[in-house]
Amino acid sequence: MEASARVEILISGNCSMKLYFLRHAEAEDGLVDASRRLTTKGRRDSRRLGRFFKKTGVELDLAFTSSLVRARQTVEAVLKECPLPGKARLAEVDALKPAATSAQFFRWLGQLPKVESVLLVGHEPSMSGWVRQLVGIATPEGLPFSKGMVARVDTENRKVGALRMLVGPKSIA
Repeated sequence: MEASARVEILISGNCSMKLYFLRHAEAEDGLVDASRRLTTKGRRDSRRLGRFFKKTGVELDLAFTSSLVRARQTVEAVLKECPLPGKARLAEVDALKPAATSAQFFRWLGQLPKVESVLLVGHEPSMSGWVRQLVGIATPEGLPFSKGMVARVDTENRKVGALRMLVGPKSIA
C-alpha cells in the first residue's frame, strides 16, 4: 500500500502545467487602442516565435488571447507555425485584457482544464506582473517584458511556479 501511494505522488509530481506568457508583438500607433494592428516587424517576430516553438518541441494544448487586435494577430501568427492539436481552438478571454485584475486572472486560470501546455497572449503590465507573482519576484524591474517576449512558468497549483524560459524576439533566429 505504501509503495503505490508513493508512485501516485511521484506521478502527480510530474504533472505540472507549462504556462507560456506572451506579450503581443510590436503594434502600430493609434488612437483606438483595441484596434491597433501589428507592424510588419511584429508579424515577422510572431511567425519567428511560432517556428521557434515548433523547432524546440513545444506542443501547445490550449491557447488564449485578449480580444485586442494586436494580441489576436500575434497568437494567430504563432499558431500558424505551431498549431494546436485536433479540435482545440484559440479562445478570447476577458482575463487577458489590459484592464483585467490579478484576482480575475488567477480565478480564470484556476478554472482551466488540466492540460500540459497553455499559451496566454496579452499585454503589459499584466503579463509580467502575473509571471512575477507566480515566481515570487517582488519588483517590476526584476522582470522586464518587451513586446514579443515569452516566459514559460511551470506550475503545479497555478498559484506559484518556476520560471523555465524567458525569450525575446531578438534572441530567436
